[in-house]
Order: sequence, then structure tokens, then C-alpha cells
Amino acid sequence: MDQYKKNGYQVIRLCLYQFGMTLFGLVVAMATSSSDTLILWTGVFSALFYLYLVYSLVYELGQKDGIRIEAGKRKYNPLRGFWLALAANSLNILLGILSFVGKVVYDANAAEWAGQMYGIANTVAKFIQGMYVGILKTFLMDVSFANLITPIPAIIVCTIGYILGVKYCHGVKEPKEKKEKTDRYYPNISDARNVKRKK
Repeated sequence: MDQYKKNGYQVIRLCLYQFGMTLFGLVVAMATSSSDTLILWTGVFSALFYLYLVYSLVYELGQKDGIRIEAGKRKYNPLRGFWLALAANSLNILLGILSFVGKVVYDANAAEWAGQMYGIANTVAKFIQGMYVGILKTFLMDVSFANLITPIPAIIVCTIGYILGVKYCHGVKEPKEKKEKTDRYYPNISDARNVKRKK
């Protein structure tokens, strides 16, 4: 039960990061909507900044878990970052599926319900993933599967970030062991002792 609470807390943190970057992305997109070039570059910046934030979160989590794994207090699960990101993006994925199905069905037989489903799901998906608005508007404006691929970068980044965090739980550079002074002048400590005995 405690484990579910901890995982739930991390999922909420990922969702809060998305919410914060959604607001940032939407504000920036509205401010630069008059220029296609500006909205593209600010969209790229918003997306990369969001991915950096979620990467940092799961990397730090991986470092904490890595220390516990070394101490034998936790089992290593390389997919923990993946499952956390998947849970945090579950609404995004659902909206992506609904918008994709609605678009395909509507294009096939112009069913009214499909058009409405696509319109609602597509609008909500773009609203709650505002960090990608600039990129979507430039490259994937009318692509049916656009909302299906937007959760993928965060899931990939979280998966990799957690694994790297566990691997480098003490930091990228491991602290070097302190060597005795005699080690500077002799291949090993025993050689230094032998020299002292001869004297």
C-alpha cells in the first residue's frame, strides 16, 4: 500500500509539471501566433523544457532508488520510469485514441457522432498539452494521429531518465578513493614497507 502511495505521488508530480508547462506553452503560443517562425521555435523550446523537467524528476527518483537498491532495500525495476510516465499520460493517451478514431470514422462515412468526438477530444488534448501547440500547429495540424504521438516523448524520456538515475545514483563522476602518500612513490604499499625495513 505504501508503494502505491509513493508511485501515486510521483505520478501527481509529473501531472503538475505537465499542467504548469501547458499554461506556459499556451501563453507563449498566443503571444507568438502572428508569426509561424516564432510559434514554431517557442513551441520547440516549450516542449524541450517540459521534457527536461520530467527527465530531472525521474532521474532524481532513480538516484534515490539506486542507493536503496545497493543497500538491498529495494528491487531494481528498470521500467519504473516507464510505468510512472504511462500513468501520468493516461488521459493524454485516451484523448489521442478518441480523436484518432473519431477522425478516421468521420473521414470514412461522415458520421456526426465521430466528428463531434474528434472535435471535443482534439480540443481538450491540445489544451492540456499546450507545450506542443507550436509544433502541432506547424507540422501536424490536421494529422489524425497527432494526439497519439505527443505523450511518447515524455514516456521515452522518463524511461531513460530513471535507468540513468539508478546507474549513476552517486553522480556521474564517482569519488576517487584516497590513496596513501606512499602510493605516490611505490607501486603498492607493501613495496614501500619493504624499503623502510631495509633502511
